[in-house]
Amino acid sequence: MQEKLVNNNLVKSYIYSSFFWLIIAPLIGFAAAIELNYPDVFSGLPIMSFSRLRIVHVNGVVFGWFTTAIFGLCFYIVPKLTGVKLFSERLAIFTLWLWNITIFIGVTLIALGINQGLEVAEFPILVDLSVTACFALILINLFGTIFKRKEKKLYVSLWYVMGAFVWTTMNYIMGNFINPYFVSGTNSAAMHGFYIHNVVGLWITPIGVAMVYYFLPVSVKSPLYSHRLSLIGFWTIAFLYPFVGTHHYIFSPIPDWVETLAIVYSMWLFIPVWTVVYNFFGTMKGKWKNLAGDPVVGFLIVGIIFYLITCFQGPTQALRSMQKMVHFTDWVVGHAHIAIFGTFTLWTYASIYYIWPKITGREIYSPVLTRWHFWLSVLGFSLMATSLTAAGLIQGSMLFNNEFFIKTFTAIKPYWLARTIGGLAMDIGMFIFVYNMYKTVRHGKVIN
Repeated sequence: MQEKLVNNNLVKSYIYSSFFWLIIAPLIGFAAAIELNYPDVFSGLPIMSFSRLRIVHVNGVVFGWFTTAIFGLCFYIVPKLTGVKLFSERLAIFTLWLWNITIFIGVTLIALGINQGLEVAEFPILVDLSVTACFALILINLFGTIFKRKEKKLYVSLWYVMGAFVWTTMNYIMGNFINPYFVSGTNSAAMHGFYIHNVVGLWITPIGVAMVYYFLPVSVKSPLYSHRLSLIGFWTIAFLYPFVGTHHYIFSPIPDWVETLAIVYSMWLFIPVWTVVYNFFGTMKGKWKNLAGDPVVGFLIVGIIFYLITCFQGPTQALRSMQKMVHFTDWVVGHAHIAIFGTFTLWTYASIYYIWPKITGREIYSPVLTRWHFWLSVLGFSLMATSLTAAGLIQGSMLFNNEFFIKTFTAIKPYWLARTIGGLAMDIGMFIFVYNMYKTVRHGKVIN
């Protein structure tokens, strides 16, 4: 009976759209990785220059793949948790078209060399207007659903969903409209640090955690370990994350007291991280046997481990002593990938594996392909993350000892090759994943 609350075709449309971006954006990232190893491979093609490929890759992953998939997953879990149908399915369909057209135009313009020049805020202003409108429309749709709910209590996933959409809509306006046009100099750098870190801290993190809080208990059929811990995690994210962005600009002209405040708040991020991880592992108590045979649990748990790693790296690399070593090195690139792929993409994979049989009415087509997807993703990414981390430490130690910057490239060249091989394995895993989901719809065994 409750399944009828969800518009399966609507959710599938969003997930299908995210599959398109999941194939395109990482392929562009792979092309950029090849260019690092062979700088002249795309010589004479401005559209294939590393500077453009990287920006298209990042925006395609963050806004194309991850955000589109999250929109669809929200349209699945919010009706489930509220006991009512979506506020407006027509509005959701309109938003889907507007969102995909917007992101396509945005990345196309970036590829042509047209951008605002601020990281993850590169879209031209007209595209930004459309992105903001889409976030506002999704926010209205989800809040409208929550306001008319039958369930009186708000489950923690809804707290995170509501917070993520409110925070991100405001953050996007500040980072893409106010900062580029009304702020300059050191203040602009500080504000951009606020914006870019909160794309991760107040969008990707809370909305990703919301998915795990829903899909982990339902997949292992166990109640959430502690509702109180979940709220501690929510409120500490809300109060701590906005102050940590300046840790990207340690040793800059930004006042020392602002940098120190960012470092202190960065260290305090251990509070929401440990509460979330402890809550997830507590929910798994007595259910660890599910880890072997359930891809949902497998991707969730591996993602939690990477979440713990990246949230240990983040606060520690904010320390001035660590910044001297790793800033401007591949360590930072590895840290970013551990968050976006190692944690949140793996959690998104798990969420889609859970809902796909329920919204298609068919069992997953091939458990063998699912296992290939899992191991290619985990092992391939482990190779990439390890290579980038090692390269960063080597590069940082050489720079710290006054070696010429160009010499560091020779030293880390083998690690870049390993990173590319790991990325290729991840991309093959993505193709397998999308193929498996497609075959499930076409040929998966019908669930009675």
